[in-house]
Amino acid sequence: MTRLAAAQQQVRKDFLQQVQDGRLEKPAAEGSALPNLAYTCPDFFRLEQQTVFRDNWVFAGFVHRLPATGDMQPVEIAGQPVVLVRTGDDSIRAFHNVCRHRGARLVNECRNSGKFVCPNHSWSYSLDGRLLARPHFHGGEKHDVNRVECHRADLVEIRCVSWHDWIFVNIGGGADDFASCVEPISGQLEAYDFTTLRFTEALEFEIEANWKLAIENFIEPYHVFSCHPWLNSFVGMDERVAPTFDDKVLSCGYEFQTTDPARAGALPWFPDLPPEKQNRGDWFVLFPNFAFEIFPDQVDVFIAWPEAPDRCRETIALYFVGEGATDEKYATARQHVIQNWINLNHEDIGVIERMQSGRNSEGFDGGVLSPYWDPVLQQFARLMTESVSGETL
Repeated sequence: MTRLAAAQQQVRKDFLQQVQDGRLEKPAAEGSALPNLAYTCPDFFRLEQQTVFRDNWVFAGFVHRLPATGDMQPVEIAGQPVVLVRTGDDSIRAFHNVCRHRGARLVNECRNSGKFVCPNHSWSYSLDGRLLARPHFHGGEKHDVNRVECHRADLVEIRCVSWHDWIFVNIGGGADDFASCVEPISGQLEAYDFTTLRFTEALEFEIEANWKLAIENFIEPYHVFSCHPWLNSFVGMDERVAPTFDDKVLSCGYEFQTTDPARAGALPWFPDLPPEKQNRGDWFVLFPNFAFEIFPDQVDVFIAWPEAPDRCRETIALYFVGEGATDEKYATARQHVIQNWINLNHEDIGVIERMQSGRNSEGFDGGVLSPYWDPVLQQFARLMTESVSGETL
């Protein structure tokens, strides 16, 4: 056993011992959530990359960034180099981004090409991952293009699905069918015509905190009255309900009494929205790190990308309906919404980073939870524990 494997085995043991105190099984008022080491320990960070991010469906990229056949985008998922590509049949597929010969990374930047070509020895692969040729493989000018001999060196494919404008991969290959994973969300989206959405802008933020804190903060509305003055004035705490969960989907929502330029006030709406959706905002987390909000006039995607135990990058991708996404007459309205999201996120970042600092304190280890607002945090902790342990709680 390598030193790294031994360290990860020990941190898994330490983690499971800490969560065996009943914190996840007891009611929220008596239990708590994840222990500190899940947010601070480098070995745990590596462990969750190899379990949580390998064994679940994980967001990998946006469909709109691969519009043409041959478009390629390198990404990193679970510490693995992955390449997304739009193939000749107009589907998007994912492969391990590595040549089968000597392991060189095939694609270093977004580009368009009719095939993959390794920079090391010029082995080439089709867009669907088939090895095409190995120059000089049998000696000078003795090239190998024999498919019978070549097939063993085809690129290794990764499970990949596209859902609306979003691409998900499952590196480990053993996750449940994607449609079943998002079923708790899909039923709530039937009234919204996603074909009318247009991507508008992506905002990027660097956060000096663990990725899990960003996701936990996203799903719980308890902090709104304290951290978000405008949002609290839009929908007060007495109008908010507790988050709910269904397996790997965490969700919450509210009804608003009046519109605002930042929410359903100045931009075109989804067509033919039924009355019950005309004054609603809903938001969802698909475990582990993909989330989005939906309103009558917009969809806003949140992704927390893990970078280190105490650092993550957050992407907020904004979509508007029809001409609301591009028409000049809506430019001021769009900018108002965009600035609102920037302001809200900066209000969150300061608190998230302070929570990260607090995870180094012996005076905190999982939290004293609200029985109303915080059961969703226990569910997130259970999902983490199940992924790390490989066992269902």
